[in-house]
Order: sequence, then structure tokens, then C-alpha cells
Amino acid sequence: MLPAISVVVTTHNQSEALRRHLPQILEQEYDGGFEVIVVDINSTDDTLTYLESLEGTYTNLRVISTPDSARNISKLRMALTLAFRTANNEWVMVTQADCEPSSPHWLTSMGKACQSEETMMVLGYTRYADGKGWLWLRYHFMRIWQQMLHLQWTKTHPAYRCDGTNLCYRRSFFLNHKGFADDSNLQLGATDIMVNHNSTLANTQYVACPEAIVMQDTPRYYRKWLQERTFFMETRRHFHNRMAYCMHYLREPLVTWVPTILMLTTMVWGIMNGNIVAPIAVFTLWLALIAYQTYRINKQFAAMGEQPIWGVMPLLLHLVLVWDIGAWLSWLFTNRQTFQKKYI
Repeated sequence: MLPAISVVVTTHNQSEALRRHLPQILEQEYDGGFEVIVVDINSTDDTLTYLESLEGTYTNLRVISTPDSARNISKLRMALTLAFRTANNEWVMVTQADCEPSSPHWLTSMGKACQSEETMMVLGYTRYADGKGWLWLRYHFMRIWQQMLHLQWTKTHPAYRCDGTNLCYRRSFFLNHKGFADDSNLQLGATDIMVNHNSTLANTQYVACPEAIVMQDTPRYYRKWLQERTFFMETRRHFHNRMAYCMHYLREPLVTWVPTILMLTTMVWGIMNGNIVAPIAVFTLWLALIAYQTYRINKQFAAMGEQPIWGVMPLLLHLVLVWDIGAWLSWLFTNRQTFQKKYI
């Protein structure tokens, strides 16, 4: 029997996003019964006016607002804590205003994973909405790439992190483990830290089927995307098993870069010594390896319901490490106070 679910949507000045996406959440086809709680974080646009207009149409919609200030917790943590405490159901699904399910059976796909009494959290997969151009491909690829690695890790270890736009969590487990009490002064990373600190192999499930995917609006500006990745660099400092996961994560970029460096080194040596046989042989082997990697990664993407990326996949695989170093440098030169809640 499918459990009843409370879907929590946090929002701040996102009335346009709510107009596009909220109806797809409210109109889910789910036999277990569900409510939708929209938590407004001090919006100054017409968010509340729009939500009030929906309450007469959708009886499963509830709207709550956060206090104007919170001294000991970030506003996002306050919003989510209020939602968990006021939810009417044991299972709470967390998402955001700029997200919508890819299917009317999203809740059903996630709810099936919640039926076991041992399960305390169910991790879902979120991708950016379809777009065009190099920046979109960059955002799109990196998100699939990172969640692919999370999924691999979760099969044999407690979850390292989650996507806070597609997370189902037991309300009683949340309350018993003091919710977001850990590192409550951080502005972002609430759900990531909560999952990282409380996940075990036995209590966590991961759902990556196409019907369980959530689609999120693509960032309009590169700066916003970089800022999110920079903030995550701070969040991960508070994770358990950080070094072990970093080794798992770095394995793939090294599989790409080590053969490339060897190939380039051999080619330079061959040119300098007038030997073209060795460079040609090494280059051929390198091409075969890159082709195999492209096939292998695309096979894993397909298992997550994603379309394959062929022509530029070798370039993207090499750029992963470059982009990660860029995010790390951005974090390194950012004032630490930037990541903390600003008390007012």
C-alpha cells in the first residue's frame, strides 16, 4: 500500500516559476493520498496572491510563511523545518518552486520505495530542463555526471549527498534526529548534510527510473551555476566519509586524463626522436579507450533515462576536472563569512 505523502515546495519571489510548475505537482496521479505544502520565504512579489488563488481550486494545497527573521538557523532551514513539523503525513517529499515532475506518476515511483519499514529516506534524480547551447550542455552534463557517481556510491555505501529538489524523508526520523541541527549556520546544504549524517546502507534507497525524474529550470547565468558549486565546496567540508568519496569521484577523471597525458608525452617524444611508430600506436590505443569510455558513460546515462551524448563526450570528460578545479578555486578565494547565515 502506498504511503500518504506531504510534498514541500520552498519558494522566495518565484511566482512565475510557481505558475509554470506547481500545477504539475498538485495534479499528480497518486493512490496513496498527498498534500502539497508551499513554504513562502518572505516573498515581496505576488507569490502569496497567486497561491491564495489556487487554494480555492486545490483542496490538497496548504500555504505557510516563515517568520521575518530567525536568529539561530538559515531561512531555508527554517522553511523546511516548519514544513516537516506541520506536515500531516509520515513521508515528506522536498522540492523547489523552479522544479516540476517529468511524469504524473512521479509520486507513485517514489512512494513505492517508501513502503519498507526500514527505509528512512528515498533519494531521487533531478536534471535540468532541455535547452540549447554550450552553457546548457555544460550544466546538463555535470549534473548527470555527479548524480551518476552518487548512485554508484549509494549501491555499496551510505549516501554521500542528495539532490534537495527530489528527496523523500520520514518525518519521524527527521524529528528524532533533530532535523537540520547540524551546521545550522550554513546558508545552503541543509538536505545534503542531513542525508550525509543520517544515511545507512539499510535505511536509504535511490530511485533513478525515468518516471521519478524531476526537471529543474536551467540557470540563466553562469555566475549562478558557479555560485551553487562554490557553496557546495563549503558544504562538503562538513560531510562524513569525504575523503573516501573524493577518491571514488576522482577515479573517473584520472581514467581520462592519465592516458591522455601519456599519449601526448609519447607523441612529443616521438617527434623529437624521429620515431612515429610509437606515437601512432599509443594514439590508436588512446582513441580506443576514449571510445570505450564514451560508450560506458552513455550506457550509465541511459539507465538513468537520459539521452546519450556522443560527439563532444570526450571533451566533456576531460573538462570535468577543469571545472571542478575552477569551483574549488572560487571557494578558496571566497570569504568564509559568505557561506554563513547573516544575522539581522
